[in-house]
Amino acid sequence: MKNKIILAAVVTSMMVYMLSSCYKNKEDILELPRVSFRNEVVPIVTAGPCGCHNTSVTIRAVLFSDQRTNTIFYDAILARRSQLEAWVNGGTHPGGGQIDFNPSEKNIIKRWISQGEPFDDGSGCTVTGAMSYTRDVLPIYNTSCKGATCHGGIAAGLDYAKMVAVKDKLNTILNSGGSLGHPGGPLSLTTCTINKLKEWIAQGQPQ
Repeated sequence: MKNKIILAAVVTSMMVYMLSSCYKNKEDILELPRVSFRNEVVPIVTAGPCGCHNTSVTIRAVLFSDQRTNTIFYDAILARRSQLEAWVNGGTHPGGGQIDFNPSEKNIIKRWISQGEPFDDGSGCTVTGAMSYTRDVLPIYNTSCKGATCHGGIAAGLDYAKMVAVKDKLNTILNSGGSLGHPGGPLSLTTCTINKLKEWIAQGQPQ
């Protein structure tokens, strides 16, 4: 009988300890893994409902990718987080039409946005060699900055001379990760884009 009482006491103590430990660490247990921008969000917006954003023959839609060259324009996707957020939280496709994500895709996008700062998986690029406006900067401008509601639309278009002239603004934008310096509001920039533009400026902004 005495042994049974001792055993019961030991078991009870262990249960109390385990329950208290689980309670103290419940945040770790309940916390969901971060959504991967490149591995989970990008595949959604470069297929399915976003098909018109992924072919170079379209004129109206902002390109998220060019399927002919297998190129993904990450900045163009990141820059439209606010439109995606409105869409998956009861809104509709910004371009009209009966286009929608499925519930699982909406949940992934909601979780990604709720994480706060965009998460590009730490896959920034290392920039080496000589940079030029025509080869390195202009493609970024064409895919990330141009559009009906951006530069070349309601905002002034930029060319080589104008981008050289706003070097100080560019430095502010790049050094703040896009949160400061842009007259039209905060920007979402990938690490790779920031690295390329910084190196172009460091090399004297060659054309």
